[in-house]
Amino acid sequence: MAREHDLSYEECLMILEHIQGLVVIDKNEKVKYLSPDMKERIKIFGDFDEETYIGADINEIHPMSKITNALKGKKEDALVFYMASGFPNMARVKPLIKDGRVEGAIDYDLLKSSDWEEFLGNIEQASTGGGLNIQENLVALMNKSLERKGAKYSIDTIIGSSRQIAELKQDIRRAASSDSQVLVRGETGSGKELIANSIHHLSRRANGPMIEVNCAAIPETLMESELFGYEPGSFTGAKKEGSKGFFEMADKGTLFLDEIDHLAYHVQPKLLRVLQEGEVDRIGGSKVEVDVRVIAATNKDIRKMVADGLFREDLYYRLNVINVEAPPLREHKEDIPLLVESHLEKLNRRGKHEKILDEEVYDLFYKYDWPGNTRELFNLLERGFAMSEKDRITVKEFEEMFMEILKTSQETEGKTLQTIRDDAEKEAIRKTLEFFKGNKSKAANQLGITRSNLYHKINKYGLE
Repeated sequence: MAREHDLSYEECLMILEHIQGLVVIDKNEKVKYLSPDMKERIKIFGDFDEETYIGADINEIHPMSKITNALKGKKEDALVFYMASGFPNMARVKPLIKDGRVEGAIDYDLLKSSDWEEFLGNIEQASTGGGLNIQENLVALMNKSLERKGAKYSIDTIIGSSRQIAELKQDIRRAASSDSQVLVRGETGSGKELIANSIHHLSRRANGPMIEVNCAAIPETLMESELFGYEPGSFTGAKKEGSKGFFEMADKGTLFLDEIDHLAYHVQPKLLRVLQEGEVDRIGGSKVEVDVRVIAATNKDIRKMVADGLFREDLYYRLNVINVEAPPLREHKEDIPLLVESHLEKLNRRGKHEKILDEEVYDLFYKYDWPGNTRELFNLLERGFAMSEKDRITVKEFEEMFMEILKTSQETEGKTLQTIRDDAEKEAIRKTLEFFKGNKSKAANQLGITRSNLYHKINKYGLE
């Protein structure tokens, strides 16, 4: 009798390890196998021990996985699209069927992220005259889909390689895997809106609307009607046909309530009731069921507002089920070069001449504490870009501003530019080593330097 294969256990394992993004689970959603690259990906969802992966619940170690869908409903393959490192990607999810019964499922990438550029480039080259840019069109199509749903940003929009940004992205993914309310806290300009959009984009509600409301911009007298809607003729000036409120507009999606600390006190009990009951009371009497996730944001200390009687305690706890903190820029200054590069790229696309930032300006950026955070950095860059006449943005373009920076800086006076640069580099390496618990290979990879170069810098700065 002919044998179907002649593969040893080691050969089978070698084959499995070469399948990108491979996950195998049993019918009880327990992990049976993970490819090496999947083990690395899963680390973003928590500090898991690789030895505990096998037998673990896939939903606990990888809450964003769609593999469990293959255990339910139709016994058919499914194609899953997702974004990875700024590229659209796709995976195949298949049920494992034996004797007509589903015994488990597998999930694997059809193309790994690094293959996409080559794949799309080959298609473009093969198109008539090279005029069909598939890559641009595909990314634009996905972005347009996001815009139609109201989402302006995704997690790939969050720029930075620091420990703080890595932890923030981890918190965003965890928040996205749940459907509970989220409270985003952070200083002005630290990216709270970006965080809210990223959570929505990664959540099961991504295909639903993303409605953004700035509570500080709504007059107190209109806040109730704007949020909950009203029936025809409910009050003087009401539309004849009545109006939906923001909650109804966000049905099956996400409602982002920015500056929630400005929410009028008399409206707070009604918001609490919507969160508890899942229905809104329109002004004028009618009730409407809604399925909405609320993400609220504030730069204030809500707990102090509760103590001062300015914010309802029960509403605070209802909103603060999941807490996400936006780190201030002064705590991750090592990300400044990446932020500058990203924003300058946008400015260069809009401008007539391409410009770069002088090294001396970077040194001053490291000294400043950025009370306005990333928004202040971007505004300052725009100012320098507009004021500079040549291809280089220098200190001279905004001397007045830098005089203020030097005055308000908390750094020790009299340091040389090289000392400032060394201090920033030392702090970046220290924080990265701390984040990876001393793992030098991972730290070097995160910092974008070789392992030997990292060892050299560790010795140079006495970080051993």
